Amino acid sequence: MADLENKRIFLVATPSLELNSQLEDVIKNHVSNTTVFTAMDGIEALRKSENVPPHVVVVDHQIQKLSAYELTKKLLLRKDRVAVIILSPEGEEQAFIDEMVTGQVQFLSGTGKVSVFNSHVTRALNWVSHEDKSIYHLRFLSPEEHLIKEGDKADFVYILKNGELKAYKQDGENEIVLGNIFPGEFVGEMAYINGEARSANVISVTDCELIEIPAESLDAVLFSKPAWSKALLKTLSKRLKNSNEEKAVKVD
Repeated sequence: MADLENKRIFLVATPSLELNSQLEDVIKNHVSNTTVFTAMDGIEALRKSENVPPHVVVVDHQIQKLSAYELTKKLLLRKDRVAVIILSPEGEEQAFIDEMVTGQVQFLSGTGKVSVFNSHVTRALNWVSHEDKSIYHLRFLSPEEHLIKEGDKADFVYILKNGELKAYKQDGENEIVLGNIFPGEFVGEMAYINGEARSANVISVTDCELIEIPAESLDAVLFSKPAWSKALLKTLSKRLKNSNEEKAVKVD
């Protein structure tokens, strides 16, 4: 299976050329560094998935020759880590209870709103990237999705690869914006360094892609990746500079 950091492979299988094209455009607009293959029936989808194993398969319940249910069952038997989104008004939920809990299989009633479809894609990518054997993995967020909540335990530290985040504190009904976070910056590092609970909330402004590192593995990961150590130093330097500027404004 190709690494998600290098390329995201999608397979879209519906009996409609127009729908295949629409879904391909939506996926490419939502997920960076993506290749999308399409198929018109279940047999073609199965063949293409064998030639180039996909990370995520989007399949319409109306496909012919091999049903969406049978295609999904065959995909789940493979060693490749693959997530499936089934476009179905009713679906075969009872056959995939365990997979639905984890997010490996999801049912979507039609394509609906683009934001709803994108949220299913985000959950599928998160499932694909979360392998127990990984020291770190990718995390995907849709817009306005919380990454960190004030008061939570600092189990992970993040590096933002793509997108934009916003840090804020809640004061009653008022939201106090602390600043925005951009690609290349660490997120949640202060709680790890201080050994304290999260001191602020962090929410996605746009679609985001992050590297999620378990806090207990951070030292080892930074030792093995000097570029990430440099990114952490830059982030801490920026935080210190912003803090000093705020103090200077208050003094003035």
